[in-house]
Amino acid sequence: MPYSAVQSDNQLMKAEIFQGEEYVLSRRRLFKQLIQALLYENTVEYTESQLIGDTIEFKIYGVNKSGQTINYCCKGYRRVSFGRVELNEEPIVRHCGSVSEEVISIREFLTEIDPSFTISVEFKDRFIQELEHTLANDTAGLFYANKKFLEIKNGSGKGFFNQCATLRAMTYDDIESNLHKAHPYHPCYKSRIGFSAIDNFSYGPEFSPELKLIWLAVKKENCLSVLSPSINEHEFYVQQLGDQLTDFHECLRSLHFEPVNYLLIPVHPWQWLHHLLPLYTADFHQGNIVFLGEGSDSYRPQQSIRTMANKTHPEKPYAKLALSIVNTSTSRGLAEHTIANAPVISDWLFGLVKTDKYLSERHKITVLREMKAISFSSFGENIASGKIACLWRESLHNHISVDEQAIPFSGLTEMDRDKRPIIDDWILHYGVYEWLEQFVKISVLPLIRLLYVHGVAMESHAQNMILVHKNGWPTRIALKDFHDGIRFMPGQITHGECLTALHATPQQHLATNSSSYISASEPEDVKDFLYSAFFSMNLSEFALFFDLHYGISEASFWELLINCIDSYQREFPEQYDRFQLFDLQSNFVSVEAHTKRRLQNESQIRVNRVKNPLSTGSRYSPSSTKEAPAHE
Repeated sequence: MPYSAVQSDNQLMKAEIFQGEEYVLSRRRLFKQLIQALLYENTVEYTESQLIGDTIEFKIYGVNKSGQTINYCCKGYRRVSFGRVELNEEPIVRHCGSVSEEVISIREFLTEIDPSFTISVEFKDRFIQELEHTLANDTAGLFYANKKFLEIKNGSGKGFFNQCATLRAMTYDDIESNLHKAHPYHPCYKSRIGFSAIDNFSYGPEFSPELKLIWLAVKKENCLSVLSPSINEHEFYVQQLGDQLTDFHECLRSLHFEPVNYLLIPVHPWQWLHHLLPLYTADFHQGNIVFLGEGSDSYRPQQSIRTMANKTHPEKPYAKLALSIVNTSTSRGLAEHTIANAPVISDWLFGLVKTDKYLSERHKITVLREMKAISFSSFGENIASGKIACLWRESLHNHISVDEQAIPFSGLTEMDRDKRPIIDDWILHYGVYEWLEQFVKISVLPLIRLLYVHGVAMESHAQNMILVHKNGWPTRIALKDFHDGIRFMPGQITHGECLTALHATPQQHLATNSSSYISASEPEDVKDFLYSAFFSMNLSEFALFFDLHYGISEASFWELLINCIDSYQREFPEQYDRFQLFDLQSNFVSVEAHTKRRLQNESQIRVNRVKNPLSTGSRYSPSSTKEAPAHE
């Protein structure tokens, strides 16, 4: 059985954790993100009134069960960053007659605003459940982090926590597994539907579990298996299992099965207990699936929960496993077409970078390739359910030198356990503007190069990007998660002949996730894909973070990016037609409406058409001599 936080922290199983400050903080955060999203995505009727300065009072109207009018009031402002709504730290207040009190009930709030709420009836209870699970899970995680930090301060911490009191003192894998914040925009940021409370403590990354993966043998004839030509399959399995490979083959022979007829695949221990044992009995009986046992290596979940980092041998690949839960409103299975495409896309991107000296030599970006993927189909299935699947991704540890360190982009805007920003020491040492300018260059230029030259937009949200640095100074980036995290127009990409074997997204998949496709028909669709993840979510958080903590206004942040893009365009005037095709400085862009997807049927794409902070009145042209304004 895997390590369970419950075994060493019985307090986590007590209802008392919901009576402390952690619950209040989590509830306020959830309501803030929920209302910000509802207002920004126009999924609720509201009014806004200008107060002093830029402050706006937002009012959402509702009706209680007695027919009385209810006003939900909050204060905030419209951000420079895509017009996003940012509420202040004051609690959201519910006004009913002469009684005014802080809003505390998710169900009451969503029920009372129902007349003005754009939500399909069949999705309302699902949405409420995801929000309530998020509140419970976030409270437990915050309680655990605070408890451990206090133990360290008091000298009673043990093991790992005694050695690393703060995130900034940790290595990359440990930071990945200890980030608490999760998605900073999505209100269902820790829903984890499918997990019980005990499961959450046992498998949630913030509780630092160490897991042993369950290994199965699956019939080759029932599998889709794709392997990068750059690796040898037998050598790959030897690397993953060592002497256990021989043991597993002997196990198969002892049951009168020939190893040559099977592929070996790891599965998550929770998936094994809750979905595979009860649902695949016929396959077990027929020998289509054979249980082999636990692997010897210990793994820790990364912030995505289903991606496992090898703690015993960090240089071994990460294992991205099917996990039949819903988190941040997305099912965490592994669809068959993404399994089929993963190594093909990875090798293609790796080749693009390797042959582009701007990317490979000047920016030295790393592509963490998805080198092997397997998906199993059960009796009568034409397409695998995605419940038994694994995708192996290269380890970052094989791509950084001894004088380099790394941190996920999502960690860069997180507050550490001592209430200081993780990056605070770096900013104090190098200077806020100098550090930020370098960060913008090394993160933005490679991605716009991929778009302009190669026609590829990356879904570079904060989980999919890694900052490589030297003692805090940004030097380059690493990119990951490509199997469904890119978009392109087939006629506008370089080396498109490498992608002739790609599997199209099935219609039944698009019916439940209309935005999950990689091949686009319009250049604006490609550009907006980059905007949805990288600019409007990832970098918007940096804009707000540096405004709140370091006095760099959001407008100044986006001016830095405009200058960065302008400098690239001046350096490569021969790409002018591509600058026009993928116009990053258009007045408006379409970005994904993350919350609206949970409120309405997902058979059609849900987007917001918003003002672009990178829009500029002066368009670049080949004859332009305009210089970027100097920093004052």
